[in-house]
Amino acid sequence: MIRFERGEPHLDVERRTLPCGLDVIIDRDHSVPQACVSVWYRAGSSDERADLTGFAHLFEHLFKNSLHIPAHHYDILRRAGSSEANASTSSDRTAYHEVVPSNELALALWLESDRMGYFWPGMTAERLAVQQSVVRAERRQRYENVPYGEERFAIAAAIYPEGHPHRHLTIGLHDHIQGATMADVEAWYRTWYVPANATLVLAGDIDPGEADALLARYFGSFPASTRPARPDPQLAPPAAQTIEVRDGFAALTRIHRAWLGPRAFDPDEPPLDLLTQAWCAVGTGALWRRLVYETQLAQRVSAWTINSRLSGEIHVAVDLRTGSDPAAVRAILDEECARGIDEAAITRAATRREAAAIWGLSGVTRRAGLVQRYALYMGESARGKEGSARGKDEIDGLAAELAAYRAVTPASVDAALARWIAPAHMIEVTTVPATGPASAA
Repeated sequence: MIRFERGEPHLDVERRTLPCGLDVIIDRDHSVPQACVSVWYRAGSSDERADLTGFAHLFEHLFKNSLHIPAHHYDILRRAGSSEANASTSSDRTAYHEVVPSNELALALWLESDRMGYFWPGMTAERLAVQQSVVRAERRQRYENVPYGEERFAIAAAIYPEGHPHRHLTIGLHDHIQGATMADVEAWYRTWYVPANATLVLAGDIDPGEADALLARYFGSFPASTRPARPDPQLAPPAAQTIEVRDGFAALTRIHRAWLGPRAFDPDEPPLDLLTQAWCAVGTGALWRRLVYETQLAQRVSAWTINSRLSGEIHVAVDLRTGSDPAAVRAILDEECARGIDEAAITRAATRREAAAIWGLSGVTRRAGLVQRYALYMGESARGKEGSARGKDEIDGLAAELAAYRAVTPASVDAALARWIAPAHMIEVTTVPATGPASAA
């Protein structure tokens, strides 16, 4: 439920931890007769072994059946009137969700319970072989045989040292995907998919009393579990590096700069987020104005940040117009990446950020994802504090996060820029169409 106090949005949720260790958060919204059931497991590509990259995502593909669900669980949901069901894997978590009519809440909880508790008895070597082929095809389709796909691998390899889990993208390596065994599947399931390592969010037309009865029915018999420790390797900024990639799928030369950035919810996250938004804002952004409008050297300018539990990244990518001088583009990038932004640019970017956040509260799926995000990154210390003000505040992080964005100033942007965006630690990848001339990288 969304509650506004003095104009500030708050996520008015209820939290409990079941005896098995499963963290449950209920976000009531009786405006629509729907229920979103969202389960996030604290298991992502950052938790993989160095010789088993891509396994978290491969497991996501396998996690569709269980002992009592021989058919794909999406088929069962569709017959029950589900309007949405999906899954995704990141470096920090693997997420599963479905939206069902509120009278089918029991079905959705049974499906998640059966997968959580009885996945392994229903697992077969044939399913593993099929999904290995599917995931490898996805890597070729979405990462290899696409424009600028190669630069993604080049940037990750340049930013992260050998052995760091972010060095290989979430999709993983072909040999590792193909080499996964049934023993690997079982070990991953029994380590990372225990109840204590998951958060279950129920959002929508939920009756707490009914929900508690269903939770006891479907999760109450699970034994107590313990959340596994996650790796947390330390990371130093990389040395500056320039790389050239020839890309047979790219039509335009691209200059892509990247730096190591702060972790999720670091105080420098809001200033850097607003800085990158402001740089490339159409019509007003300094990089957009100089490269796309005034000099017409670029077809497109993009800038963004990525923040995860182990590290962050800051990116600026410029797609050059055919015939443009890369040296002139680099000169403008050098100038703009060394200066901050003014108060007006910060206000515009912060307003866009806040408007997007408020808009995201309109749907149960988005709201469930927002609650999950705060529980993942901010709610660790709230475990075991059911009903405590501190526990609720750590999940209800929206107002505090928006306040942090409103507090950004030109001085705080300059300070974050000086800490993270330095030429001595910049990775620059120039992608050149394979049929075109080589650039002066």
